[in-house]
Amino acid sequence: MNIRHTKNGDKMKPIIGIIGIADCSINNKNIICIFENYRKAIIKYGGIPIVILPPQLIDYYEAIPKETTKLSTKEKEILINQINLCNGIIIPGGSKRFEHHNFICDYCNKKQIPILGICMGMQVMCNYNNDNKNKKIETNFHNSQKNYKHLVNIDENSKLFTILKEKQILVNSFHSYQVENSGSYKIAATCEKVIEAVEKKQDPFNIGVQWHPEKNYDKDLNSKRLFTYFINCAKLYYHE
Repeated sequence: MNIRHTKNGDKMKPIIGIIGIADCSINNKNIICIFENYRKAIIKYGGIPIVILPPQLIDYYEAIPKETTKLSTKEKEILINQINLCNGIIIPGGSKRFEHHNFICDYCNKKQIPILGICMGMQVMCNYNNDNKNKKIETNFHNSQKNYKHLVNIDENSKLFTILKEKQILVNSFHSYQVENSGSYKIAATCEKVIEAVEKKQDPFNIGVQWHPEKNYDKDLNSKRLFTYFINCAKLYYHE
């Protein structure tokens, strides 16, 4: 890992790629987009946001993930060229997980590119290299539009604890599904029996959280700490 510098010796701002998600605009045009709070959080804490666009010639809003064709070699190259522009990647929340999500997560893991997974993004991290399935949460306990919904217990031996410096935090929550296990990741936080955060502690930054820190990026102390640490790790990452 190398540090990028400008001509005057200052560290350059890291480029953070946000994977675009499929949606439908107000005039019923299908679009690939990101939510504004991701962009604002990256700028607020010293990064430059860009969008990573999925590579297949399909309508992602209408497509059913399990019915889409596999990524071709050329499509994988399109993703790699986009990822290699970045010093960090955000895998955002959403409702559909396609093969390109898994490919991006796998590539970043192999290259130790800093990753922040949020909501579905955390689920991608747990499932990208295995056959794990998600299961529906039976209650509405985790699915509310309130700013703070429930407590999360953080493992004191985790990197997440090192970043947040708290054993328990209040989080918002907007998910109806949970991962059955954490796959190749270590569980960093839970709420009752629900996995709320995962990580690879040996990597500079490789953390997924089930809640949405971007929604409170400028008000919530723990969201500030998480984004600040992520952006600082991305500053240190440089592709040869």
